Amino acid sequence: MKRAALLLMALVLSCFAAMAQESGKHIGPDYDFVEYLIDNDLKQDALKLVSDQGYLPSDTLVFLRGWVNYQLKELQKASGYFNAVPQDSPFKEKALFYSAAVSAHMGDYTSPVQQLEAYSGPYAELKGLHLAGLALLRDDPQAFRAAAQAFEYKDYNLAPAEKELDEIFASRFEQKGKSPLLAAAASAVVPGLGRIYAGNVGEGISSLLLVGACGAITAEHWIKDGPSNWKTILPGLLTAVFYIGNIYGSYMSVSIYNNRLKDAQNTAILYNIHIPLRTVFK
Repeated sequence: MKRAALLLMALVLSCFAAMAQESGKHIGPDYDFVEYLIDNDLKQDALKLVSDQGYLPSDTLVFLRGWVNYQLKELQKASGYFNAVPQDSPFKEKALFYSAAVSAHMGDYTSPVQQLEAYSGPYAELKGLHLAGLALLRDDPQAFRAAAQAFEYKDYNLAPAEKELDEIFASRFEQKGKSPLLAAAASAVVPGLGRIYAGNVGEGISSLLLVGACGAITAEHWIKDGPSNWKTILPGLLTAVFYIGNIYGSYMSVSIYNNRLKDAQNTAILYNIHIPLRTVFK
């Protein structure tokens, strides 16, 4: 009797599950409406729609949830949905590349690499573009050279991004950048010259005038009052402080310049692995 009761209960539960499934609806017919909401800046309405628990589970639903969260800049949630799209889904390629772009924007430059390297579909050049960008973000010149072999510079959707990544690579790894040590040495010879080298002309001229004025006052009192007089010692100490500060400041100016340049380049890299997706996957 107990076994019969369990079987009857299982049968009833399966009937309820079947009825619930029959009462559900597919997201497919609403796909275009979700896109319409996004295009008309009604993203919260789109999120509410795809979050409806009345939809039957499907790869389309998973992708759309990732897509809407991506549009809302909920990158962590978008990444989770994109990665959950099944391998046999027609949305898998779009989800894969957008997931890689999202990971890069969140500062993860390594985890998308394995998924991209395993990809063997028709978007080989786009794959190379993403891998090259991720290599630059990791400061890995060898990985960039390997990925950039896929660049053909013929696809108008990809060619501008490929050329800009090439320029960033050349600037970062092939061309001689500005040296903080050279800036410091230059300012040791001529106060302010290192700041001018860093591109801060106004600061360089100010440093030259300040150190020069203090040095001139020190020299004048040295001649008039002698080296042991306070009138000589005080401006002499100020000259030494300004001179050393000028050397350190020049070193830091170039370091800051290099950091800002790298930040600007990284922003450009993220832009160039993201923007082509909009035209490739229309």
